[in-house]
Amino acid sequence: MDGAVLDPKFDILPDVLATIKKHNMLQPGVSVVVGVSGGIDSTALLHVLWRLRDSWNLKLYIAHLNHGIRGEDAAADAQLVEVLGAKLGIPVYVKELNIPEIARQTGRSEEEAGRIARYQLYEELADEVGASRIAVGHHGDDQAETVLMNLIRGAGLRGLSGIPPVRGRVIRPLIELEKWQLEAYCRSWDLPWREDVTNWSTAYRRNYIRWEIIPKLKQLNPGAVRRIMQTADTLSEDWQLLAQLAQEAFGRAALEVRPGQRVSLNLTELIALPAAIRKRVTAYAYTEVAQGTHSLTAASLEYIEKCIAGQASVGQRTLPGDVDVFVRDEVLIFARRVDIERDRGFGPCPLPLGSSTIIADAGISVQLQVLTTVIPWWEEDSALQPRAAWQELGVWWADMDLASLELPLYARSRRSGDRFQPLGMSGSKKLKDLFIDEKIPRELRNKIPCIIDGKGIVAVVGLHQDQRTRVTDQTKQVLRITAEKV
Repeated sequence: MDGAVLDPKFDILPDVLATIKKHNMLQPGVSVVVGVSGGIDSTALLHVLWRLRDSWNLKLYIAHLNHGIRGEDAAADAQLVEVLGAKLGIPVYVKELNIPEIARQTGRSEEEAGRIARYQLYEELADEVGASRIAVGHHGDDQAETVLMNLIRGAGLRGLSGIPPVRGRVIRPLIELEKWQLEAYCRSWDLPWREDVTNWSTAYRRNYIRWEIIPKLKQLNPGAVRRIMQTADTLSEDWQLLAQLAQEAFGRAALEVRPGQRVSLNLTELIALPAAIRKRVTAYAYTEVAQGTHSLTAASLEYIEKCIAGQASVGQRTLPGDVDVFVRDEVLIFARRVDIERDRGFGPCPLPLGSSTIIADAGISVQLQVLTTVIPWWEEDSALQPRAAWQELGVWWADMDLASLELPLYARSRRSGDRFQPLGMSGSKKLKDLFIDEKIPRELRNKIPCIIDGKGIVAVVGLHQDQRTRVTDQTKQVLRITAEKV
C-alpha cells in the first residue's frame, strides 16, 4: 500500500557489540572459527559476526559437527549450514562422527561425548586456519539453565557464576541475550534454521530444567532468566576477586611446584587462611598436578580440609585423575601416582548404615539411609530414572526392602562367577554377561562397584538392583542407597 511504513528489523547487533567490548572478545583483523549447528542460536551468532566482518576486518570460518545421532535430520542440518555458508561467503568445514558409538566406547553420555567432539573440532580447525578466537552460541537462557543445574548439584561460587563469557580462545558474544531475542532476530532477518527434536526431550537434565523448571520460575517472576543472568554476572566478579587472592596465597604457601607431578604446600600457611581462600589454593594445587584432566568435587575438597585439620581417617587417598593427597611433616602434598596397577579391583569396603562412605578406587561416595515411607522410582511419574540420572547428573539410587537384606553391606569390584537377578528379570544373569550386554568398556568394568550383603550382590551401581530387594506392599522399612560420583 502506498505510503505504508515498514517496521524496522529487530536487531541484536548493538547488544552483541556491547558484550564483545565489555569482555574484550574481539580485536579488528582477527580470525574466528564459528561453531554452527544450524539452530537458532548459532545461526543468529553467525549472521551478526558476518555483519561485523567488514567493519572489524574479521576472517570467519564455519565449523559443523555431523554427530550421526538423528540420521537424515543430522545430514539435513549439515546441508543447511553449508548453504548458509555459501550464501554469506564463509568457508564451511564439516566433520562426521558416530557420537552414539563413541559414547558407548568411552562410557560417556551422548550429550557429553558430543560436546567434547564439538570443541575438539573447533580447536583443530582454529589451529589449522590460525584463528585466535572460537565463537559459540551460548545465550542467557543457557546461562540460567547452567546456574540452576549447578545449584541443584551443589556447586560453589564458580559453578554459580555459570558459563564464562570468555574461556581461553572460546568467546560467547550472545551470553547476555535471551533466547526470545535470538528467535525474533532470525525471524526479522528471514534467516533459516533447523530444530533439533532432542531439545524437546525432558529425559535430558538440561531440557527438564528448560521446559519444566524455568517456566514455573517465570510464573513467579517473568524476568527470572534476566535476574539469574545478572546474579551469575555478579558472582563471577566475586569469584574472580577470590581467585586472584587465592593465587597470591598459593604463591606464599607453595614449597614445591612440579606441574603434572607434585605440589607441596606449607600446612601452617594453609591453616591461617580463610576457608574460602584455602579451598581455592588446594584446588589450584590439585589442578597443577592433574593438569586439567579432572576437577575437584565437594567431597574431595571436604576430605582435603580434614587432612589439613588432622582429622582424616586414612593417611593417603587417591583423588580423581590418579592424584594422591596426604600430609607429611607439616606439608600437604599432591602427587601423581606412578606404577598404578592396571585394571585392578577393590574392596570389600564396609558401608555402615546412616553414613556416607567414599570409595576412592571407584570414584564414588555411597550413602545408606533407612526410611519408613517411600514411593519406589518405578512407581513414580519421575522425570529422571536412576540410570539416566547416573549418566546426566552422576547420581544413582536404589530403594530396597530392608528385611530382604542380610546386613552388613559392602562395596567391591566384580569377581569371577558373580551373578544376580536384575530388577524385573525372570532369572539370574552373570555379571560378565550383563557388562557385555550393556556395552561397558572392558577397562571400566573393575571400576563399577557391586554392593553385596551376606547373600550376594544386591546392586550394581549405575545399572541395576537385585530383584529380591524390591520394595513391596509388605515392606515396612526401606534402605535407600545413594551413590554419587566424586
